[in-house]
Amino acid sequence: MPVTRAEASQQVRDAIIGATVRIVAREGVAAVTHRRVATEADVALSSTTWHYATKADILEAALVWTAEHEVAGIAAIAERLGTFDVHAWADELADWLLEQVGAEREVTVALYRLQAELLGTEGALAVHREWARGLRALGDHVLGEASAIDVRLVIAALDGLRISALASGDVDVEDLRRAVRRQLEALLG
Repeated sequence: MPVTRAEASQQVRDAIIGATVRIVAREGVAAVTHRRVATEADVALSSTTWHYATKADILEAALVWTAEHEVAGIAAIAERLGTFDVHAWADELADWLLEQVGAEREVTVALYRLQAELLGTEGALAVHREWARGLRALGDHVLGEASAIDVRLVIAALDGLRISALASGDVDVEDLRRAVRRQLEALLG
């Protein structure tokens, strides 16, 4: 079946976002230009400017994608586990963190670089509000009416472990597993 115009347009947008994430992860935000993204995405330069008028638009779209990607990963854990069991969640979240600093490292690095670059902009604030709503909804789904502060503390603790592992380049798998378990037990156990 032939691809519709809307599907083709979405494929181009997806290629642009994927290229932006890769460039940001490898070289930083400063390396992102319409021309560079077009080359990396293997699309026409006019496609990048058609879909994203400014560099800020491209960066914001990449931030949206990375945030949605993160929420989807945690939502998949919630779907698999159903009800809350601190030990099962600790194991799953430790696996998720290991994936974030391993196979998903590129996306994770891009996420942090995009957050730092767009910090305080109206678009980034909207993305962060939506991201927080998504994570809070998952917390409520898993924990029942979870305390907003408990959800924020769990997210902050996981985020701290993740950025520490990325920054140091040293990931002790068992140490990370123990840290996630201890944090969850202390906060929610």
